[in-house]
Amino acid sequence: MRLFLAVELPEKVKQQLDTQLEKIKKEYPQFIWVTPENFHVTVHFFGERYDADKIKKKIKDLLWDQTDFYLYSFGLDVFVNHKLVVYLTFHRQKKIEELAETVKSNFDGNSVSERKFIPHLTLARGPRSSKQQYFVLKKRLEKLPVDISFPVKQLVLFDSILTGKKPIYKKLASFKLLKN
Repeated sequence: MRLFLAVELPEKVKQQLDTQLEKIKKEYPQFIWVTPENFHVTVHFFGERYDADKIKKKIKDLLWDQTDFYLYSFGLDVFVNHKLVVYLTFHRQKKIEELAETVKSNFDGNSVSERKFIPHLTLARGPRSSKQQYFVLKKRLEKLPVDISFPVKQLVLFDSILTGKKPIYKKLASFKLLKN
């Protein structure tokens, strides 16, 4: 099992975001775009684990006093890894940063979780390109208005099942946050 804890976007917000991305998706059909049903903000990636029940219990214990909060989109951006990765950034939100740090500090580290937590939503992966193509994409993303916001009332533990091009995310548990 490839486990991760995430914020799942409400269905209405998933559709709003997908609608706002239509233009850029048409301009870059060669990219592999994340389907709306898979839109999420990863809080912590546990990696390949076989102790899901133990992780569920520990998360429940860690989140017992955590309160709900809002996320507000900031803008689109791109970074280069072994591929181009298009993502949506969010305004800094102390609550989710503290929550991510709490989870991270209570589980074994891995290379991904050692990085500073920055809330983002991965939207697409595309082939590496020339510097010029990269900068053209970056400018287009900066100009594209994407505006979503939503309350975060729960976190979800997912199992990421790899099946070729697009993974399937299976919900294993939901953890409700206290009303603020």
